[in-house]
Amino acid sequence: MEAVNWAGNLVYKADRILRPRTVDEVREMVAAAPRIKTLGTRHCFNDIADFDGGVQIDIGGVEAPIEFDTAAATVTVSGATRYGELAPVLHARGFALPNLASLPHCTIAGSVATGTHGSGRRNQGLASAVSALDLVTADGELHSFAKGDKDFPGVVVNVARSASSRA
Repeated sequence: MEAVNWAGNLVYKADRILRPRTVDEVREMVAAAPRIKTLGTRHCFNDIADFDGGVQIDIGGVEAPIEFDTAAATVTVSGATRYGELAPVLHARGFALPNLASLPHCTIAGSVATGTHGSGRRNQGLASAVSALDLVTADGELHSFAKGDKDFPGVVVNVARSASSRA
């Protein structure tokens, strides 16, 4: 079965797709791949997530519990969490996001990284709700970033046409 985007109108050209289940597996797979790009729900209208001759990593199966810090009014989720999964959990705890992706199946990581605007012209983009994140770099290392860190804005929104590779 070939890998296609959500609409079925784009067939991915990558050599293979990896499907990790844990963050440690993500780290190992990223470190081992000479070129790699991430896939979520494949809700993309173009080929920015695709490239010839490399590896794609589908983070949709990486499970992480939704963790609440009620004192800080924050929630920690996996990048693979979909807005349609998160919104009811937040609501049940008396919380909400200031803005949502237009479609419930979009992932947090994909929507935030691509600078998705969400709904409504007066709302800030979806990335504005991010206060911290963990990032797996090309060498498989896990780095944490928070608002106020020098590189935080570029880590949160980070659309890139080229595939990650190690120098």
